[in-house]
Amino acid sequence: MSNPLRLLIIEDSEDDALLLIRELTKNGYDPDCERVDTPQGMQSALAAGAWDVVVSDYVMPRFSGLAALRMLKESDRDIPFIIVSGNIGEVTAVEAMRAGAHDYILKGNLARLAPAIEREISEAENRRKRRQADEELALLHKTLEARVVEMVTDVRRKDQILIQQSRLAAMGEMIGNIAHQWRNPLNNVALIIQNLQLEYDSGTLTGEVMHSDIREAMAVLLHMSGTINDFRNFFREDKEKREFCIKKSVNSAMALVAASLSNKNIQIAIEGNDEVNAIGYQNEYAQAVLNIIANSREAALERKITDPHIFIRITVENGRSVLYIRDNCGGIADEVLPKIFDPYFTTRAPDRGIGIGLYMSKVIIEQNMAGHLTACNVDGGAEFRIEV
Repeated sequence: MSNPLRLLIIEDSEDDALLLIRELTKNGYDPDCERVDTPQGMQSALAAGAWDVVVSDYVMPRFSGLAALRMLKESDRDIPFIIVSGNIGEVTAVEAMRAGAHDYILKGNLARLAPAIEREISEAENRRKRRQADEELALLHKTLEARVVEMVTDVRRKDQILIQQSRLAAMGEMIGNIAHQWRNPLNNVALIIQNLQLEYDSGTLTGEVMHSDIREAMAVLLHMSGTINDFRNFFREDKEKREFCIKKSVNSAMALVAASLSNKNIQIAIEGNDEVNAIGYQNEYAQAVLNIIANSREAALERKITDPHIFIRITVENGRSVLYIRDNCGGIADEVLPKIFDPYFTTRAPDRGIGIGLYMSKVIIEQNMAGHLTACNVDGGAEFRIEV
């Protein structure tokens, strides 16, 4: 069966063109040909059809092989271009190949024409397949980039939601802590006011007593105002990383929950010097510490630990700050331990937490401050290790 071949011939001699067709027919091709010998004719032929191969004479009265090759290149089509000439020197042939011709054949050796066309059509098909594969790969890469951007955006959006939920949970926790911090001072202010009224009603209120009671009440109110400032500063967002003292950050966190822990008979012990520093966000670090403390407090309450303690130790290991937070509240079940830093994982009742505190601590320490947060069981309790 003959192989169909769309052949564009650039040739001024009709006889030479017929010789080309005859040679190809003899070698099993069924050429569908058009012959042109001017730039205008070639331009019209390129616009009119899709050609498998272009065969061109080198020198013609109104055209040339190199001019035809340039025209084909300018059309941005990958079509094999073969020069067939009656007399072409080695230097001229090299020049044509450098210009982009795929092969050159002497008219006296047309037996090379069919194999050359077969080879060049095969290579053109391979180039087409490579281009298609490259385009598909580029499209896949672009699609993957878009999916990665979408996934990263989605993860960030979810993290922002978790952060917001964590902040809301922390604010609710802080409101409870404020209540514990203010309960005794408010009782003192109420007693002072009642005492003033009793002394006034009994006629024993003197200017000295009144001024003394007012000073005492104002001192209590100033203490309460300072507590509000402590809470407000704690929730203030850190704009940039700074060097901060670990012990100072821990103390600021403990000041917010001391009354709450004391109310539940949970003892806190802190050891470590004031010279251990880290680079990061002090308020976020304190938030991570509070989340871990809250985890120990809830364990103490759920398990009804008779003498609950939380031990905090500050040290330096391998040039980095390390904070250990350990409790005596029974530890973490082995099957639960690998999951405690997962978002929304909790073993508590719904009204006791939503499972994002430890996850947010992990995000703060590892993503925001390039540190490490791990947990293990030691001596009948859980121990968290924060390295920054």
